[in-house]
Amino acid sequence: MPTVNGLDEFLDLGSHMTQVTKAKIKVIDRNGDKAGEDIEVLFNPSEYTLSEASEYTVRRRSSADAPSMMYTGGKATTLSMELFFYTGPMIYASGKSEVAATDVSKKIKEFEELVYINGELHSPPIVKFIWGSLSFKGVVTELQSTFMKFTETGMPIQAKVKLSLTAYYEVSEKKRISPFESPDRTKCRMVREDYSIWDMAQKEYGDVSKWKIIASANNISNPLDVPPGTVVKIPAL
Repeated sequence: MPTVNGLDEFLDLGSHMTQVTKAKIKVIDRNGDKAGEDIEVLFNPSEYTLSEASEYTVRRRSSADAPSMMYTGGKATTLSMELFFYTGPMIYASGKSEVAATDVSKKIKEFEELVYINGELHSPPIVKFIWGSLSFKGVVTELQSTFMKFTETGMPIQAKVKLSLTAYYEVSEKKRISPFESPDRTKCRMVREDYSIWDMAQKEYGDVSKWKIIASANNISNPLDVPPGTVVKIPAL
């Protein structure tokens, strides 16, 4: 059984070697079609982390000790993990070494290409990380490589890579499942301590990012400077 840093990637069943399913990264285009060669990891990650977050704007209030917090939108989901690479000789239970050492940096180079600008897209490529029940579509936003073991000639044969991906969505993929009623005429609403133009955009349009439409219709340059009691117009879309 080959063992590398405590990572067992094969099951030795007598004279048979059963290979486990490897995680892989598919390079795709905006339509989800294949746009490059798949990249297979050498050793599956021992764990991965999915992170969700929301953004808020903090607004100070003169009439209260505590500021008010206004939700401005959700951040994209991130996927992070650590991958191990080993291209040195494999030592089996029999004591035989059947694989010659190669330069591990050549394998890591495949992952580095994912953070370089694609000439056709004018941005790094879109990828999909697939392993088991996980299918994560995103872009690689961070790649940190650490080389840990070398041959006598200085050739690296062992490394670890910290990999982070941020979810990628097309506009059509971010539409809410439940439809929101669209305003059919201009309305007027009053700003309150607990009801800002961000809240108005969310309630009237179902999209907090459309606060700019309200700001533009009312010649508001800074939403944080709109005092409570101000009446604003909510234009129809």
